[in-house]
Amino acid sequence: MRNPLSVLAPRRFGPGARDGSGDPLPRIPAPRRVPAPDVLAGVEFLQHGCTGEGEEHAPEVSVRGIDPRNDRGPAAASVHLTARPGAPCPDTVEELLATATPGDHRLRRLTFDVRRLDEVLGERGGRALLDQLVAAPADRVTNAVFRAAVEVDPAGDLDCDVRVVGEGDSVAGRCRTDLGRARLSVTPLLTGSERLARRLAEARARPRDRAVRRCLEHALACELASVPLARLIGVHPDAPACAVPLTR
Repeated sequence: MRNPLSVLAPRRFGPGARDGSGDPLPRIPAPRRVPAPDVLAGVEFLQHGCTGEGEEHAPEVSVRGIDPRNDRGPAAASVHLTARPGAPCPDTVEELLATATPGDHRLRRLTFDVRRLDEVLGERGGRALLDQLVAAPADRVTNAVFRAAVEVDPAGDLDCDVRVVGEGDSVAGRCRTDLGRARLSVTPLLTGSERLARRLAEARARPRDRAVRRCLEHALACELASVPLARLIGVHPDAPACAVPLTR
């Protein structure tokens, strides 16, 4: 009589393990060990002066697509802005960039899917270099070569939806003004410094480690606290336009 337990998955203990028929099992390679990041999550602000004291508060950054268990990402990146009291109220991205002065609007939240950068890196020849950097995040030479390979004009990389949020009369106690579609410049931020490029490589090397991903998000938030709005977003070339005829 055949053993009914033979259909179960065999126990693979040691190099001499065998399957139900007595044949040796193939050896399973050990998982690649990736060194932990050199900084703990939450310490990024303290090490680089992003404490929120004496300067603008750093925005909230959410990077999607690193953890393979989180496959659902936004179709387009999301940029939330807050306006200071008395600032102009633009209706489009063009008006925002044309009429706003520094300090009128501040970045409150940024959400984007890092997987959409793979095509950008592939076009600029940095995809293979990023894989090498992921294998050794502490390699400063590979870091420098990777950043030099993708250093081009800071044109917008990703599509993003821009909206201004704030207090007001609404159902949830918040009001928002959708300004439409724009272009977001993310690659120059991620490759603008050795620290950010290393945080990106560490997050890619340990995709299931949420603490490592938070280090990347904290580093981006620190960088975004001092980036002008005009360097972050730009007018989308294919954004729909609406011309309202004048009535006499």
